[in-house]
Amino acid sequence: MRLLPTNGIRTALLGVLLVSAGLLGAHPAHADAADREKPIQIEADRASLDQPKGLTVYEGNVVVTQGTILLRAARAQVVQDKAGNQQAIAHGSPATFRQKIEGKNEWLDAQGKRVEFDSAKNTVQLFDNARLKRGEDIVMGAHIVYNTRDETYQVNGGGGTAGTTTGKDGNKGRVTVILQPKKKDQP
Repeated sequence: MRLLPTNGIRTALLGVLLVSAGLLGAHPAHADAADREKPIQIEADRASLDQPKGLTVYEGNVVVTQGTILLRAARAQVVQDKAGNQQAIAHGSPATFRQKIEGKNEWLDAQGKRVEFDSAKNTVQLFDNARLKRGEDIVMGAHIVYNTRDETYQVNGGGGTAGTTTGKDGNKGRVTVILQPKKKDQP
């Protein structure tokens, strides 16, 4: 089923675009600016809208595309408050996000069993086996919080936290960051 996007999905995607604008501080990235000018296409098996609550839910093989952006999830819900702030939550095994980095032959890939965006707090959070990859640089943990305003992130390994699991990489509650050396011809 193809559906027209709500403003909540558009803002949630903008938030994810901002995430890709500088995810790994050691290597500033810029989202493909042209993506913002492209139409958003949302496909799902089912959708429901509750206008009084400002809630839209997409279920079943949810695929959201906008330019080079690709978001996949089993379920996505977007809530918009009266002030126009949006909260988007995507669930999957895992929920995934992908976008091309502007001007480079690199991609930003992010995943977690749950991905949350909050426009009022300017945050994107990845939960449960969270993983971010930009080019060959990788950040992994149980929970990653990225602030879209100041382009900072925090990664928690989950050591001893209730409800966290050891990732398939066996990191047992620890954070893993892999940064590739800069090539001599890179600025």
